[in-house]
Amino acid sequence: MAEFPFATVTANELSFAERDERYRRLHDWPARSYRHSSGLRMIWKYEDVREVLAAATPAITPANALEPLVGYPRIATTARAIAPMVRHLVPLPAKATADLTDRALHKRVWDTMAGPAGHFRIPAAEQPARAAAMARHFHAALAELSPGPGELDVTALSIAYATRVTGSAVGLPAAEWPQVALWSGAQSGLLGRRMRGRELAAAVAALGRLFTVSGRAVDHELRSGAVGFATRLRNAGIPRRVAVSAVANSLAAGVHTVSGSIQQGVQRLLADPRRVWWDLLADPDTAGQVAAKVLQLDPGLVAWKRRVLRPVTLASGTELPAGPVLVMFAAANRDPAAFPDCLDLRRPGKMPLTFGFGAHVCPGKQSATLAVEVFLHQLRTLVPDAYQLPGPAVPPRAADLLFSGAQVHLAGDRRR
Repeated sequence: MAEFPFATVTANELSFAERDERYRRLHDWPARSYRHSSGLRMIWKYEDVREVLAAATPAITPANALEPLVGYPRIATTARAIAPMVRHLVPLPAKATADLTDRALHKRVWDTMAGPAGHFRIPAAEQPARAAAMARHFHAALAELSPGPGELDVTALSIAYATRVTGSAVGLPAAEWPQVALWSGAQSGLLGRRMRGRELAAAVAALGRLFTVSGRAVDHELRSGAVGFATRLRNAGIPRRVAVSAVANSLAAGVHTVSGSIQQGVQRLLADPRRVWWDLLADPDTAGQVAAKVLQLDPGLVAWKRRVLRPVTLASGTELPAGPVLVMFAAANRDPAAFPDCLDLRRPGKMPLTFGFGAHVCPGKQSATLAVEVFLHQLRTLVPDAYQLPGPAVPPRAADLLFSGAQVHLAGDRRR
């Protein structure tokens, strides 16, 4: 039998074309699950992924969603990681969003973030103003990078933009925005990468800073009397430790979902010699369709974790043993049974699972979707004749089971 398509490689290490091919092979795989060398059991069929993401039965829990891939025992036995762990992360951060199993508290947190009057909810009447604010972040990030004439590092720009959009949304002081990518990258890396030694210690230290700074941001807002994310959480009766985790988790997930989707999406759009999707970005009415397709095919977050507490048979008949599961929703977004032609922009299909399903659907879904749309539209307006450059030599991208991005440099005549 041929090797399992994702046995030794992750989406983060592949170009969009290589991902397309491996996902195609994945849906031809004869089994419906695969035990990965990480210890996670992979699932990728749409119906299975949707059911396990929902975690609606007692046999499936999201409690491990934010646990480090290497496990806390490895961190505790890594000498360099002990001091930052004790200084910043003991007691361990509270569960707040993706991994919160207290259903009543989770509902209060989620409603505060994304309910009818939620902090991240964007009513239709407010969408133009929110989009305009994001466009200002795009141009501010561009000015900070000061790119030379004719060349643009889309990877760096997307990260700077995502940190500004996400940092401002959660009330993080602007002075902290430049470090957000490093700190949030630590959480993302710990979730999906097998780190060791110095790398593991550095990630723990950066994660500690993310939570410490998030705590300061919460306290600063509450003292200032401003009405923002922290105030909304307090007014909903959310404990401070949970509020701090909600801020930190929103920063980490927001930065990497937005920036990774942009990077991979631009790589795909500019590879088409006809520039069909790229040119659709010029019109705000069709830019949203392209952004939605990018988030379906090339999301910055490609999988999430769940734990099966006892052997379970899913509605499809797929049998899962007890243990941790890697729920590959980026793969499910290409399941031919749910999306007959996923590469067709206008071909209908089921709801993509990029932002989850059920009670734990991502509360930042609307904000992240708009952020990707605004960036792509602004980039197309800025450099309509853009084309990809090889870019400077960089180390290969790390194997990462959860997050994915791309190194993208482009050139073209920029419009003022």
